Amino acid sequence: MTAADSDRDGGDRDASESHSEHGEAAEQRSELLEAYREESGSGSDSKSKSKSKSDSKSKSKSRKAQSGESIIVDFVANFVAGGDAAFDPVKGRVLMSERRLVLATSDTKTMIPITSIFDIAVGQVPPEVEEFFDYTVMVGYVDGDYRRTTVIGGDRETIEKFSLLLFRATLNGSTALVKHPAKIGGRVMDTPKRKTGLNLDYESVSFPGSDVQSEEDGPFSIDLASVVFFEVIERTADDGDSILVLSVQHVENGQTVTSEISMRSRRKMNILGRYLRLIYHWIKSDVRDVEVAETELEVLVGLYSTAQDIDLASLLDIGDAELEARLESLHEDDLITDEEPPVDLTPQGRFIVNEEFEDINV
Repeated sequence: MTAADSDRDGGDRDASESHSEHGEAAEQRSELLEAYREESGSGSDSKSKSKSKSDSKSKSKSRKAQSGESIIVDFVANFVAGGDAAFDPVKGRVLMSERRLVLATSDTKTMIPITSIFDIAVGQVPPEVEEFFDYTVMVGYVDGDYRRTTVIGGDRETIEKFSLLLFRATLNGSTALVKHPAKIGGRVMDTPKRKTGLNLDYESVSFPGSDVQSEEDGPFSIDLASVVFFEVIERTADDGDSILVLSVQHVENGQTVTSEISMRSRRKMNILGRYLRLIYHWIKSDVRDVEVAETELEVLVGLYSTAQDIDLASLLDIGDAELEARLESLHEDDLITDEEPPVDLTPQGRFIVNEEFEDINV
């Protein structure tokens, strides 16, 4: 699995969409991801502050169920639960706590423990239900001795936000073995593996470290907009067992760094790979139709490489009016967070800069 593979998977379909449709989808995603960042930054007991229209459909405000669990998702959708051979979608409620996913109608209730989920596939509408759904998430899970699949469909914005929360519920708090950096450029590093936690955000996968940390064991994160290549490798562990290792190449401070991540759980490794593949495709698709002039790229690199209090106009040897015009253009393309300093690069902006660094490294 590589970043290039993920781009090819959705390339044909995305190429057929008009630029205006693509821009609208990117704008909607920007709103829902802002809500996701607020949700992930303040915990499952916070209220989503998104003002998008999905708020009227998706009640992400936490509340307590009768069992004492915090409900972090509650919305109405159409779904096919438990691999129903008839592929007959029904309308009901989708609820999720940190422990389970529940699909409920007036007649039935399907309960899926979070720990039983082995796959999450977003945006791939199965042929059997494509006449019923515009956008879906497929959830694969184990039920006793059987593997089952549930398909949940709805508008793109709601399904994408729900999927992000489902990924987070499935992976957050996991324990991972990490080797960082495993390589810097082409040079193999003698970095020991260390045990650490793992947490997802839209823009990064973070590793907070262990409870007892040395200077080398401190927290770090992988900026998902900086990823240029990733693959899953099967290796033999010290005890002789076969394990999966996720090798991620990403840009740090202008150079390519490789980090290696492994977890004992193969299902979690599969889901983590799905997550990286999904986010890479989203970011890549959002900049596919954006053309950045050389003069604007200079501004992006300047913003990426310098502190916010640096006089960027003087650094680039241009006038204030010219800088304002370039910032306005970059903001219109959703590559920076604001038209006026202080500004940050969006994930799409960082993606473009990191691709530039990668071209230089190659």
